[in-house]
Amino acid sequence: MFLPWLAIILLIFVEPTAVAGWNIALSITSQAGGAFGGEPFLIQPVVIVNNKKGELQSSFQGRMTVQAHTFPNGKYEAIWKEGEVVPTTASDTFISESVVNGQVAFAGLGIDTAGGGYQLNFVLYDEHGLIMGTAIGDEFAVNVGERFQLGFVIQPEMAYGGSVFGSQPLLAVQDRGGNTVIDVSEGMVTVTFQN
Repeated sequence: MFLPWLAIILLIFVEPTAVAGWNIALSITSQAGGAFGGEPFLIQPVVIVNNKKGELQSSFQGRMTVQAHTFPNGKYEAIWKEGEVVPTTASDTFISESVVNGQVAFAGLGIDTAGGGYQLNFVLYDEHGLIMGTAIGDEFAVNVGERFQLGFVIQPEMAYGGSVFGSQPLLAVQDRGGNTVIDVSEGMVTVTFQN
């Protein structure tokens, strides 16, 4: 006698949430591309919110987050949005955009560290903060950009009067993301002491 009532309660309170989650299908219509260290991607990602029949859900209310990781090791990499505070650690890497007319069009996204095997993870939330769907973008590379700055690779360490530094400074020509631009083979760096 008790079990039928339990089954009815489960159907009433559990089933609608499960069905709502299963009826969302995300489609990445524009993959991230044209990436250079420290600069916004030339091609920004766009994600469409459909139902399982492929019908656009233009009235869907919610937001989508994006996070970057490297494949296959799954290491998270800081991703940033132009005009916003640049994250300092991989744990600060969520960028969020609202769903507008069933579409999420990201803009100004970038990654500093050059390398291959990057993928973007997208998570869709409804207006109540419930996860409704996920998608993973294609692999792409972040290339070393144009020369932009001179940066320290090794800082000089402790020094004593009349002796050389414990470690000598090493500088590199870098792009906007702090990656070494290796095709620079001429020029001069001068060093001055400032107390």
